Amino acid sequence: MDGALTNPFAHATATALAAAGAEELGSVASVELELFHANPIEADDTSAARIRLADGRVITVAVTLCATGRTEPYLVVHGTGGTARLVYTTDELDGAVHPRADLLENLVEHVTTGAELLAPLARTGAFMEFLEAVRLAPDPLPIAEEHQRIHPGRREVEGVRELTDLSAERLALFSELGAPWAGRRELRAGTTPWPRTSGGPRCPSPTPPGPTCIRCGRSGAWR
Repeated sequence: MDGALTNPFAHATATALAAAGAEELGSVASVELELFHANPIEADDTSAARIRLADGRVITVAVTLCATGRTEPYLVVHGTGGTARLVYTTDELDGAVHPRADLLENLVEHVTTGAELLAPLARTGAFMEFLEAVRLAPDPLPIAEEHQRIHPGRREVEGVRELTDLSAERLALFSELGAPWAGRRELRAGTTPWPRTSGGPRCPSPTPPGPTCIRCGRSGAWR
Protein backbone atom coordinates (compact mmCIF):
# COMPACT_ATOMS: atom_id res chain seq x y z
CA MET A 1 0.00 0.00 0.00
CA ASP A 2 3.02 2.31 0.30
CA GLY A 3 2.86 3.41 -3.33
CA ALA A 4 3.08 6.65 -5.25
CA LEU A 5 -0.68 7.31 -5.13
CA THR A 6 -1.08 6.65 -1.42
CA ASN A 7 2.10 8.13 0.04
CA PRO A 8 4.23 10.78 -1.75
CA PHE A 9 1.36 11.99 -3.94
CA ALA A 10 -1.52 11.36 -1.57
CA HIS A 11 -1.55 15.14 -1.12
CA ALA A 12 -2.41 15.58 -4.79
CA THR A 13 -5.58 13.53 -4.53
CA ALA A 14 -6.58 15.00 -1.17
CA THR A 15 -6.06 18.53 -2.50
CA ALA A 16 -8.09 17.78 -5.64
CA LEU A 17 -10.96 16.42 -3.53
CA ALA A 18 -10.78 19.51 -1.31
CA ALA A 19 -10.82 21.85 -4.30
CA ALA A 20 -13.91 20.04 -5.57
CA GLY A 21 -15.61 20.26 -2.18
CA ALA A 22 -15.89 16.47 -2.22
CA GLU A 23 -14.23 15.32 0.98
CA GLU A 24 -16.82 13.43 3.00
CA LEU A 25 -17.92 9.80 2.75
CA GLY A 26 -20.25 9.27 -0.19
CA SER A 27 -18.57 11.89 -2.37
CA VAL A 28 -16.87 9.28 -4.59
CA ALA A 29 -18.98 7.28 -7.04
CA SER A 30 -16.26 5.18 -8.68
CA VAL A 31 -12.51 4.87 -9.16
CA GLU A 32 -10.56 3.65 -12.21
CA LEU A 33 -6.94 2.69 -11.57
CA GLU A 34 -3.85 2.00 -13.64
CA LEU A 35 -1.07 0.90 -11.28
CA PHE A 36 2.48 0.22 -12.50
CA HIS A 37 6.00 -0.08 -11.17
CA ALA A 38 9.31 0.36 -12.95
CA ASN A 39 11.37 -0.39 -9.86
CA PRO A 40 11.50 -3.95 -8.47
CA ILE A 41 9.02 -3.19 -5.66
CA GLU A 42 5.60 -4.47 -4.63
CA ALA A 43 3.83 -1.09 -4.67
CA ASP A 44 3.21 1.34 -7.53
CA ASP A 45 5.68 4.04 -8.54
CA THR A 46 3.93 5.19 -11.74
CA SER A 47 0.14 5.30 -11.71
CA ALA A 48 -3.00 7.01 -12.88
CA ALA A 49 -6.46 7.20 -11.37
CA ARG A 50 -9.77 8.65 -12.44
CA ILE A 51 -12.25 9.45 -9.69
CA ARG A 52 -15.87 10.07 -10.63
CA LEU A 53 -17.67 12.07 -8.00
CA ALA A 54 -21.26 11.54 -6.97
CA ASP A 55 -22.22 14.83 -8.65
CA GLY A 56 -20.73 13.74 -11.99
CA ARG A 57 -17.50 15.71 -11.92
CA VAL A 58 -14.22 13.94 -12.69
CA ILE A 59 -10.82 14.07 -11.00
CA THR A 60 -7.82 12.51 -12.75
CA VAL A 61 -4.51 11.90 -11.01
CA ALA A 62 -1.28 10.89 -12.80
CA VAL A 63 1.90 10.46 -10.78
CA THR A 64 5.36 8.96 -11.10
CA LEU A 65 8.59 8.62 -9.18
CA CYS A 66 10.42 7.70 -12.38
CA ALA A 67 10.61 10.96 -14.33
CA THR A 68 13.78 12.68 -15.50
CA GLY A 69 14.66 15.34 -12.94
CA ARG A 70 12.29 16.86 -10.39
CA THR A 71 9.09 18.78 -11.04
CA GLU A 72 6.93 20.23 -8.29
CA PRO A 73 3.54 18.48 -8.18
CA TYR A 74 0.61 20.60 -9.25
CA LEU A 75 -3.17 20.64 -9.56
CA VAL A 76 -5.07 21.94 -12.59
CA VAL A 77 -8.70 22.99 -12.19
CA HIS A 78 -10.73 23.10 -15.41
CA GLY A 79 -13.70 25.46 -15.38
CA THR A 80 -16.10 27.06 -17.82
CA GLY A 81 -14.14 30.31 -17.67
CA GLY A 82 -10.67 28.80 -18.03
CA THR A 83 -8.16 26.89 -15.93
CA ALA A 84 -6.24 27.52 -12.71
CA ARG A 85 -2.97 25.91 -11.66
CA LEU A 86 -2.02 25.29 -8.02
CA VAL A 87 1.48 24.16 -7.05
CA TYR A 88 0.52 22.93 -3.62
CA THR A 89 4.07 22.38 -2.33
CA THR A 90 4.95 26.07 -2.84
CA ASP A 91 1.45 27.56 -2.31
CA GLU A 92 1.46 29.15 -5.77
CA LEU A 93 -1.88 29.71 -7.53
CA ASP A 94 -1.32 30.86 -11.10
CA GLY A 95 2.06 32.25 -10.05
CA ALA A 96 0.86 34.16 -6.95
CA VAL A 97 2.04 32.82 -3.58
CA HIS A 98 -0.59 32.62 -0.84
CA PRO A 99 -0.07 32.23 2.92
CA ARG A 100 -0.37 28.73 4.34
CA ALA A 101 -2.35 27.78 7.44
CA ASP A 102 -0.30 25.78 9.95
CA LEU A 103 -2.28 22.63 10.75
CA LEU A 104 -0.19 21.84 13.83
CA GLU A 105 -0.89 25.30 15.27
CA ASN A 106 -4.57 24.78 14.46
CA LEU A 107 -4.54 21.44 16.29
CA VAL A 108 -2.93 23.03 19.37
CA GLU A 109 -5.56 25.79 19.32
CA HIS A 110 -8.30 23.17 18.98
CA VAL A 111 -7.05 21.29 22.04
CA THR A 112 -6.38 24.37 24.17
CA THR A 113 -9.15 26.76 23.15
CA GLY A 114 -11.70 24.65 21.27
CA ALA A 115 -10.97 26.34 17.92
CA GLU A 116 -12.57 24.62 14.94
CA LEU A 117 -10.31 22.11 13.19
CA LEU A 118 -9.34 23.03 9.63
CA ALA A 119 -9.03 19.34 8.73
CA PRO A 120 -11.48 17.35 10.86
CA LEU A 121 -11.83 13.61 10.45
CA ALA A 122 -15.03 13.96 8.41
CA ARG A 123 -13.08 15.74 5.66
CA THR A 124 -10.94 12.63 5.09
CA GLY A 125 -13.81 10.32 4.16
CA ALA A 126 -13.61 10.66 0.38
CA PHE A 127 -9.86 10.15 0.38
CA MET A 128 -10.32 6.98 2.43
CA GLU A 129 -12.81 5.74 -0.18
CA PHE A 130 -10.09 6.30 -2.79
CA LEU A 131 -7.50 4.57 -0.59
CA GLU A 132 -9.79 1.57 -0.19
CA ALA A 133 -10.14 1.29 -3.98
CA VAL A 134 -6.34 1.21 -4.28
CA ARG A 135 -6.11 -1.39 -1.53
CA LEU A 136 -8.59 -3.70 -3.21
CA ALA A 137 -7.19 -3.30 -6.73
CA PRO A 138 -4.99 -5.93 -8.38
CA ASP A 139 -1.25 -5.67 -7.83
CA PRO A 140 0.66 -3.06 -9.88
CA LEU A 141 1.94 -4.28 -13.23
CA PRO A 142 5.66 -4.11 -14.09
CA ILE A 143 6.88 -1.71 -16.77
CA ALA A 144 9.21 -3.54 -19.14
CA GLU A 145 12.84 -2.44 -19.05
CA GLU A 146 12.70 -1.63 -22.77
CA HIS A 147 10.64 1.44 -21.79
CA GLN A 148 13.09 2.52 -19.10
CA ARG A 149 16.44 4.21 -18.70
CA ILE A 150 18.19 2.47 -15.85
CA HIS A 151 20.77 4.44 -13.89
CA PRO A 152 22.66 3.50 -10.72
CA GLY A 153 20.12 3.84 -7.93
CA ARG A 154 17.21 5.10 -10.03
CA ARG A 155 15.01 4.34 -13.02
CA GLU A 156 13.35 6.63 -15.53
CA VAL A 157 10.30 5.76 -17.62
CA GLU A 158 10.67 7.31 -21.04
CA GLY A 159 8.22 10.12 -21.74
CA VAL A 160 6.36 9.77 -18.46
CA ARG A 161 6.66 13.45 -17.51
CA GLU A 162 4.91 14.48 -20.73
CA LEU A 163 2.24 11.84 -20.10
CA THR A 164 1.45 13.19 -16.63
CA ASP A 165 1.09 16.71 -18.08
CA LEU A 166 -1.25 15.40 -20.79
CA SER A 167 -3.28 13.50 -18.22
CA ALA A 168 -3.93 16.72 -16.31
CA GLU A 169 -4.86 18.51 -19.53
CA ARG A 170 -7.15 15.84 -20.99
CA LEU A 171 -8.35 14.03 -17.83
CA ALA A 172 -7.06 10.83 -19.41
CA LEU A 173 -5.36 7.71 -18.08
CA PHE A 174 -1.96 6.53 -19.30
CA SER A 175 -3.46 3.82 -21.51
CA GLU A 176 -5.76 6.36 -23.17
CA LEU A 177 -2.76 8.54 -23.98
CA GLY A 178 -1.01 5.74 -25.84
CA ALA A 179 1.67 4.84 -23.29
CA PRO A 180 3.24 1.68 -24.77
CA TRP A 181 3.56 0.05 -21.34
CA ALA A 182 -0.02 0.78 -20.22
CA GLY A 183 -2.59 -1.54 -21.75
CA ARG A 184 -6.24 -1.20 -20.69
CA ARG A 185 -6.01 -3.71 -17.86
CA GLU A 186 -7.22 -1.57 -14.99
CA LEU A 187 -10.02 -2.62 -12.68
CA ARG A 188 -12.79 -0.17 -11.97
CA ALA A 189 -13.13 -0.42 -8.22
CA GLY A 190 -16.17 1.03 -6.51
CA THR A 191 -16.43 2.63 -3.10
CA THR A 192 -18.21 -0.30 -1.45
CA PRO A 193 -15.73 -2.88 -0.10
CA TRP A 194 -15.87 -6.17 -1.96
CA PRO A 195 -17.07 -9.20 -0.01
CA ARG A 196 -14.21 -10.97 1.75
CA THR A 197 -13.52 -14.65 1.12
CA SER A 198 -10.80 -17.02 2.28
CA GLY A 199 -9.03 -16.31 -1.00
CA GLY A 200 -9.16 -12.52 -0.68
CA PRO A 201 -11.49 -9.93 -2.24
CA ARG A 202 -14.21 -11.14 -4.59
CA CYS A 203 -15.46 -9.02 -7.46
CA PRO A 204 -19.02 -7.71 -7.31
CA SER A 205 -21.54 -8.69 -9.92
CA PRO A 206 -20.75 -6.89 -13.20
CA THR A 207 -23.14 -4.89 -15.30
CA PRO A 208 -22.16 -5.28 -19.00
CA PRO A 209 -20.79 -3.73 -21.05
CA GLY A 210 -17.51 -2.83 -19.44
CA PRO A 211 -13.85 -3.75 -19.00
CA THR A 212 -12.63 -7.20 -18.07
CA CYS A 213 -11.64 -7.75 -14.49
CA ILE A 214 -8.09 -9.12 -14.37
CA ARG A 215 -8.81 -10.78 -11.05
CA CYS A 216 -11.70 -13.01 -12.09
CA GLY A 217 -11.85 -12.68 -15.87
CA ARG A 218 -15.47 -11.48 -16.02
CA SER A 219 -16.51 -8.31 -17.83
CA GLY A 220 -18.72 -5.51 -16.62
CA ALA A 221 -18.90 -1.98 -15.27
CA TRP A 222 -17.72 -2.55 -11.73
CA ARG A 223 -19.75 -0.75 -9.09
